[in-house]
Amino acid sequence: MPAVETALQQRANTKNQILENARELFAEHGYDGTSIRQLTATLNITPAALYYHFASKNDVLEGIAAKLHDGSDDLLKRISEFDQSPKSMREALSQYYDLLADDIHVFRLVYNDAAIQHSPIGQRLRGQARDFYAYLVGPDPSVEDRMRAAGAVGIIRLSLEQRGVDPGKYREVVVERAFRVMSDV
Repeated sequence: MPAVETALQQRANTKNQILENARELFAEHGYDGTSIRQLTATLNITPAALYYHFASKNDVLEGIAAKLHDGSDDLLKRISEFDQSPKSMREALSQYYDLLADDIHVFRLVYNDAAIQHSPIGQRLRGQARDFYAYLVGPDPSVEDRMRAAGAVGIIRLSLEQRGVDPGKYREVVVERAFRVMSDV
């Protein structure tokens, strides 16, 4: 039995190494600029080994973005129960901050690569972002409502994209600033 467990652990490790390597290569060379050969050569595995874990390069991308996608789905389900009260708005912004802070590298990768944005997972993530924005602006939004929502989301996103900044340290300040923009306080 231990041999079976060891084999399963090795497969999981290889899969995780492929995902981590792909994330780095996609960030450096872009999704379209990264080949299967590059993905495998840097890990010293064969293309067959990669295809054992993933059916295609797009499946690798899906694997990289799965955590962000699933977290976004969970966030949208939670906020579907929220009203537009200040308390709910602050909580939604706080949860959005946590979602991005948990996976900012993947968010940055999706946000900065047009090929990824147009991929199936990119389209789903963009749809989720539109749904979150729709919650923020509420029904029948004015131009000012749209500007406030864009500003609040931008504050969170840009604060987290600063390299070398500890997201936990500035969480409350950033969320409060985003809330103040949303509530026009």
